Amino acid sequence: MSEPETNIHVLDAAYKPFPTFAEWASRTSVDTVRWDRYNASLKEKSDLSPEVFGRAREIVKRAAALDTGAIEGLYEVDRGFTFTVAFETAAWEVELAKKGENVRPLFEAQLHAYDYVLDLATKAEPISEAAIRVLHEEVCRAQATYRVMTAVGPQEQTLTKGRYKVLPNHVRTRDGVDHSYAPVDVTPSEMARLVGELRSEAFLAAHPVIQAAYAHYGLVVIHPFADGNGRVARALASAFTYRAISMPIMILSEHKEAYLDALEAADGGRYELFVDFMMARSLDTVTLVNESAQDALAPSAEQSVKHIDSLYFTKGGYTHDEVDTAGTELMKLVHAEFAKAIPKSSTTKLAGKVQIASSGAHTLAGPSYRLPLSGGQTLQISFSTARPAIANITRQYTLSLPKDAGGEDDVQLKRANANDTFIARMDELFPSISGVLRIRVSLFAERVVREMLAELLLLAEKTLRG
Repeated sequence: MSEPETNIHVLDAAYKPFPTFAEWASRTSVDTVRWDRYNASLKEKSDLSPEVFGRAREIVKRAAALDTGAIEGLYEVDRGFTFTVAFETAAWEVELAKKGENVRPLFEAQLHAYDYVLDLATKAEPISEAAIRVLHEEVCRAQATYRVMTAVGPQEQTLTKGRYKVLPNHVRTRDGVDHSYAPVDVTPSEMARLVGELRSEAFLAAHPVIQAAYAHYGLVVIHPFADGNGRVARALASAFTYRAISMPIMILSEHKEAYLDALEAADGGRYELFVDFMMARSLDTVTLVNESAQDALAPSAEQSVKHIDSLYFTKGGYTHDEVDTAGTELMKLVHAEFAKAIPKSSTTKLAGKVQIASSGAHTLAGPSYRLPLSGGQTLQISFSTARPAIANITRQYTLSLPKDAGGEDDVQLKRANANDTFIARMDELFPSISGVLRIRVSLFAERVVREMLAELLLLAEKTLRG
């Protein structure tokens, strides 16, 4: 940064060391009931093949690895681009190349860093300074230089990988305020202290989200490397969720403002806000893995349509109003995704329809839920086939709204008489719909349509044989 020489000592003196883990733990908590409930949905699918879950976890790893560089401003991404690369959809490599010749090497280095963290977590080895330095080497492997603000303007300097900083790296924040990191001469002792905390009995016995948040925060407070500290911190945090649930924490570029706000709150002693942020991102990861795994197992819509067509010898702190608005927006989003997911048959023999209707009969998610103030709403999806293979199938999902909604509470679409419920947190819906939720809704709609078409095919074939 551009600072007079005399100010370096002032900034060094202003460094505020990271808290002990005992202090951190005494002022933070996680909703373990919620954590267990989300992760139970994955355990219920223990009969799924390792390949299915491996693929789902690979998606969130790729998203986390790509966006960790974008958060640092190394390149720009948007929601569609991130998930194009994460899901490895058609032409993802072409889209990645369009971002610039240096983006793919950076992305691959960041992927290797997450692989290194996974390996570290799998071996259950204690975190060490050596491991953190290797992690820095991995995450910055494709980065030769970094930009430094000097008295004569910005300059590119060689980035030494795997070694602690030899020059001060204090920064000027978004608000134009100088922020102090650990002075060069105390960085080794602070890193030794951090690793000591990460090896303590109290830390090792703590909840993985508490562990991830503390390890991340401690490292960024010190800022031990010349550059790449944020990327190292996010990868390091994932070591603890990898150990607990075999997946990283997925922090996307769209979370950047909330992420920085939570870190600033922690700087002010409000550690719980950063823990809450990391909890939300962990649950994002769990729900996306869950939905991706279900999507991978759902029958192919194209194959079902093809077989149906073959029967005819052709081929084919909110107000209640705000809670209602969130529910309405979820219904609209799900309706739109179902409308897109319904295949357009090449014949007139297959008809599909999705609609939102007022509901007389309804099934609420539980006693803590209510119907919309305007009355029950039901999303109905139906398919039918024409003569002679007459068959039809319908599914209905009732909207349930939390009576006393907080940001962490769920809006639910519950299918009557079936264990099939789609949930969305209020903070995913209000004040705006999150990118992760849009992806989950799309996967949910595609899965339900595939399942229904597979059932319809069996009914149609039975009618034709009869």
